[in-house]
This record gives sequence, C-alpha cells and structure tokens, in this order.
Amino acid sequence: MHTFKNPTKLKIILLLSCLTLSSLIPQYLSRMNLDVAFWFYNHFSTYFGDLWYCWNNYLSKGFNYPIEYPAGMQFLFELIAKIPGIKENYNYYTLIISSLIASAGLACSLLLYLAAGKPGQIIRYWIFAPNFLFYALYNVDLIPILCIILSYYFQQQQKPSAAILSLAIGTAIKVFPIFLLPIYLLTNPPKQRLKLVMLFVITWLACNLNIMLTDWARWIYPYLWQIQENFAKNSHDASWTWLVYVLFDHFGIGSWSGKVSLLLFASGYFLILRKYSQWSLIRKLTAVMILFLLTDRIYSPQYNLYLLPCLALLDYKVNWRYFYLLEIPNFCQGLFLFVIKNQPWLLQSLIGVKYLALILLLNELMRKPQDVKE
Repeated sequence: MHTFKNPTKLKIILLLSCLTLSSLIPQYLSRMNLDVAFWFYNHFSTYFGDLWYCWNNYLSKGFNYPIEYPAGMQFLFELIAKIPGIKENYNYYTLIISSLIASAGLACSLLLYLAAGKPGQIIRYWIFAPNFLFYALYNVDLIPILCIILSYYFQQQQKPSAAILSLAIGTAIKVFPIFLLPIYLLTNPPKQRLKLVMLFVITWLACNLNIMLTDWARWIYPYLWQIQENFAKNSHDASWTWLVYVLFDHFGIGSWSGKVSLLLFASGYFLILRKYSQWSLIRKLTAVMILFLLTDRIYSPQYNLYLLPCLALLDYKVNWRYFYLLEIPNFCQGLFLFVIKNQPWLLQSLIGVKYLALILLLNELMRKPQDVKE
C-alpha cells in the first residue's frame, strides 16, 4: 500500500504531474486548430495526426466511430460524438479528446512512479522522450498504454486478477496488449492460469459483445482489415516487411508477408520465454515490446510510445546513445512525415537506423546482469 503522507513523495508526484502536463501543452498547441495544423503541414509536411483523421473522416461526416479500430475505440468515439457541437467544431473536439488523453498520460506517469519509484528514469525515458513530446496526443494510444502500466502495477501488488482485467480492457481498445498475456500467465502460479484466462476472455467479450451481436460486419472489419490490407507493400512504407511482400507478390502470395511477420514474432517470443525465464516481469515485457517493433509488418512512429514505459521501469539505466538513436529518427519521421515518406531512400535510411537502435537495446537487455529484483 502506497502512502501519500511522505512530503518527499508528494513533491515528486507534483513534479512529475507538472512536467507531464507541460510536455503535452506544445503538441496540443500545434494541433489545436486547423490553421496551426496547416502551418506545420505547409512548412514541415507534418501529418495532422490520427485524432484529426478520426474527426475529419468520421465525426464531421456524421459517422460516430472509426471502423479501422476495435470495439473499445469505437465505443470511445461514440461517447465523444454525443457531446453537443463536437461534430461541427474541430477546435472543441481537439480540446475534449486531448484532455481525455492527457489525463491518461498523467495517470501513466504517476503509476510508473508508484510501480518503481524511479523519477529520474521516468523523466528521461518517458516524459521528456522525444516521441512522448510529439506522439502522446497523436492518437489514443496513451489509453491502452495506461491499461498496460496498470496491469504491471497490479501484478507488482500481487493482484493478478486486476492485472488481467486491465490487460483485457486495453486489448478491447487496441489489439497489442493481448500479446503480453502469455507473460502474465506464466508469471502467476499454474493453478491460477485457467481462472485468469477465463477472466481475460469474459472481460474482453463484455467490451465487445454489444457490437458483435448488433453489427457483426462493423465489429469484424478492423480485424479483417489488419489481416488482409494493413501491411507494408513498397518502399514508401515504414517497415522492412515490404521486401517480403515484393518477393512473395511475384508468386501471387504477397499477403503472406503478414504471416512471416507473425511467425518471426512468435518464434522470438518463444525463445525469450524459454531462454530468459528467470528474467523479471519488466525485462520480459521490454523484450516483447522491442521484438514487436522489430517484426511487425507496420511500424507506425507512435508505436514507440508502448516501449517507453518499459525503458523507464527497467532495473538499469538504458544506454542514452541507443535510446536517442531510436527516438530522434522516429521523431523526425513524424515531424517531416510526407517529405520523408515521398523519398524512399530517406525513409528506409531512417527505418534502418531505428531497427539498429532496437537491436542494440535488445542486446543490452540480454547482456545486462539482473542485479535488482522487482
């Protein structure tokens, strides 16, 4: 049980809160209205962000939900759509949804401190990470990330049911948290695993069942789209898997590139759990996050946000050179998105640097002795 009567802890919590909110203000100001967004687009070719995409292609046209996303996010946008005037006013929409995501970001920072008590690492690898400074209000990713951090916190508090519940809710919003489920199951005693699996399934179904029963086509679409359409196909795409697609496409099986990605991820996952079974929970989570970024068929720049909390929680200080070797190219990819995307040699060079940084981070994780127990 954490106490907030300690003056030092209170000061740290206040500091982390102020720094988190301060780091979110510039990115809100850069996207708070279309005039500012167009200024960044005209001067730097910066993409308006996925939050703008959801408003421009759905809310403003009378559609309440973004069909590319799972039921949890669709539900979120349905709630937002009920706010009077939000469909007609982008500035109002940006204020509301940014406030919601900022609240999740603030909760993330405080939970990271409560879980590990490492304010220095939280500030460096989370709050002041270049990608948090740019991508935190890019999409709703901070909400499933909050669910992931909650799951870690609850597991550390010996509350595995609450941890699994958080993970299931996060999976209903974005698919990625489900990939962490095997780690949590193996962390807990064998006799609890069936109960935890059932809890995960029931919670996930509870978040999905209404849409599944009332509009199956709408519910299944994001999963079919991910499987059939959402993968790298040429050098303008930011993942090495486009090479596999081009090769396989000569034989009429280009979509199998997604299967190659999944096979590599699953194989690496199995090896990590087998060879490093003695690792702490946070080390295993970090390894899986890095492995996902290395093997996924789509590497959207905001995906780095999922790795940052793990780096802040590790039992050692991550090599700052490797960290910024990953962060700075990824930051540039978002800020100068269309310039970089339209010059494949530049995009692939940045992607190559990012993959190199991920490999160096993973190698460091594997070589560092685990001196500090969680």
